[in-house]
Amino acid sequence: MKLLLNFILSISLFIYGLQLFSNSLGNIHDKIKIILQRYTSSPKRGIILGTIITSIIQSSSIITSITVGLVNSNIISFHSSIGIMMGANLGTCITSWLTSFLCLNNNTNMIFNINNYVPILFLVGLILYLKNKKRLSNFFIGYSLFLFGLNLMQTTLSPLMELKTFKDIINSFNNPLIGLLIGIIATCLVQSSSATIAILQTISINKKLTYFMTIPIILGENIGSCITTLIASIGTNKNAKKVAYSHLLYNIIGSIIFIILFYILYYLKIKLLNYQVNSYSIALIHTLFNLLSIIIFYPFINNFEEFINKIKK
Repeated sequence: MKLLLNFILSISLFIYGLQLFSNSLGNIHDKIKIILQRYTSSPKRGIILGTIITSIIQSSSIITSITVGLVNSNIISFHSSIGIMMGANLGTCITSWLTSFLCLNNNTNMIFNINNYVPILFLVGLILYLKNKKRLSNFFIGYSLFLFGLNLMQTTLSPLMELKTFKDIINSFNNPLIGLLIGIIATCLVQSSSATIAILQTISINKKLTYFMTIPIILGENIGSCITTLIASIGTNKNAKKVAYSHLLYNIIGSIIFIILFYILYYLKIKLLNYQVNSYSIALIHTLFNLLSIIIFYPFINNFEEFINKIKK
């Protein structure tokens, strides 16, 4: 029970730290609204802008929620929102690369290991808070909590992974459909795709995970990430609900395409699927899925929009 509570605490610190860090970047909501309103006249611009802004603030949830609100207020069109959603999916991959870059091994004593400086970052944040510099304070405190959450996650998962129940869960990854379901449920529960990917990356440090085991979970994570957009669309108008539906269907269709490709590679007995992954390759899979989804979908954006308009009249 203590290990489970520590794991929940680590996830909470990770998500809270990431949100605090995101919110420290100024009066973010108002500025993003103005930028999205001005520079999303076409889906291509929406994709580029959605990718850039999400990469900077490291939260696709903020972008998707704001987009729903802007469409609900008739500030931007549903047509423009599709590109933003696609870009937000790609932009959120930056967090998985940041997680990979950080050295998660607590036994490492390298001077360049940023985890060694977490207490200093937190202390700087507290000092700035006492000086009423809230924005800078949130930046340092948020970033330190983000790092501390990752470290605590690894420390907690190490003994957890020796338990029979946890081993059974890891073994279930060998069933792609169960892996897909685990990715969906985990992301829906924590409402953070970054947290789900971080957990997977942390597990890969201590357990042998293969491409065969991880790809379905990453696909499921993308579907589960739509929960925030669906929640944000509650009580909104028809067009705003279309944004949530398009986000969900975009990820579902993309996952179906790639799960079919995954099974083709499996039946062709491609050896790559049996290779072991690490935190970097997990970040790469996450990025490639979202990048290729954009490349595949972009020529059919208008058709996709018409489809959404038909199912949500």
